[in-house]
Amino acid sequence: MKHTTTLIAALTGLTLLSGLPSTAQASPDTKPAQGTDQVDQQVDQKETLESLLPDLKKPALWIGSPAPELSIAKFLNGDPVTGFEKGQMYVVEFWATWCGPCITAFPHLTEMQESYGDDVRFIGVNVWEQEKGQERIDMVVKFVADQGDRMGYTVAIEDGTSMADNWMKPANQGGIPAAFIVDRSSKIAWIGHPGNMDEPLKTIVSGDFDSEAAAEKAWEQNVLSAAYQTFGRAFQSGENLDKARKIANVLIEEHFSDNPGGLNAVAWMLLNSKAQDLGMADYQTALRAAAKAAQATDWEDWGILDTYALAMFKTGDTASAIKWQKKAIELAKLDTEHGGDQAAVELQETLANYQD
Repeated sequence: MKHTTTLIAALTGLTLLSGLPSTAQASPDTKPAQGTDQVDQQVDQKETLESLLPDLKKPALWIGSPAPELSIAKFLNGDPVTGFEKGQMYVVEFWATWCGPCITAFPHLTEMQESYGDDVRFIGVNVWEQEKGQERIDMVVKFVADQGDRMGYTVAIEDGTSMADNWMKPANQGGIPAAFIVDRSSKIAWIGHPGNMDEPLKTIVSGDFDSEAAAEKAWEQNVLSAAYQTFGRAFQSGENLDKARKIANVLIEEHFSDNPGGLNAVAWMLLNSKAQDLGMADYQTALRAAAKAAQATDWEDWGILDTYALAMFKTGDTASAIKWQKKAIELAKLDTEHGGDQAAVELQETLANYQD
């Protein structure tokens, strides 16, 4: 099921999510009698993600880089900002009318603008629309007007594609919403999803921000994102699988060892790959990742149990697959808050496939 691979923004912001949480509690006797030996299985870790991605380079626009100029066709909300003033902090956030997560983020950005007042100027810049020229401006003007007070900060439309070209592209930002914090010296202090911006913005405003540590952490996240994308492309295309397998093992044992969502995403990708050269060893790797994820969530997350059951099925243990798919269905039906009751229908269809 698609819900088991919720890597935001395909790891754009590197906020790795587990399968949707369950409101139910699993009793001790629901834990597996078999399959857990994969949890403790170790692999020889001679490679690192950086050694497996030797051509990966830091983006041209990075933490510490001077902020590019603003290039705006029209301001729709708030006071126009024509340039970055020394001593003033800014947040430049990129969005589009078709972007659901962007629309969801509007009220939070509004709250932050209200909280920081004149200390931080928030600028929402519209990018990546299909419409061009005046047609685009008219469409975005109406959209913003319809949002009302949900967008209580400066809102603008880029001039052509200039903001996307000069900000998003050189920063290797392939998804929106994306935010850039510009510090008082007009340099980029932070880049990421606006939903993860609260704490870094607070420390930057207070002067307690460690830019060197932030740059190092951002690079680690960049490497992780590139590695996952390389792994995913390989198992979708069937090319460079040897490297992808090494990346998968490093992700499982090193980077996602305490991240159930990341483990679940790796497992799901392996289990649903269309690559012709896939073998039992790949499914066993997926089982190891899924078992770790299930164990980390106390066997209570129906999305992860769905993945675990599929891994059991792919590795030939149909009885266990049926058992754990049934448990996933039970938990999903109870999880009405996160739509699990609706997902249970799809889970039931998968169970029928295992039983045939």
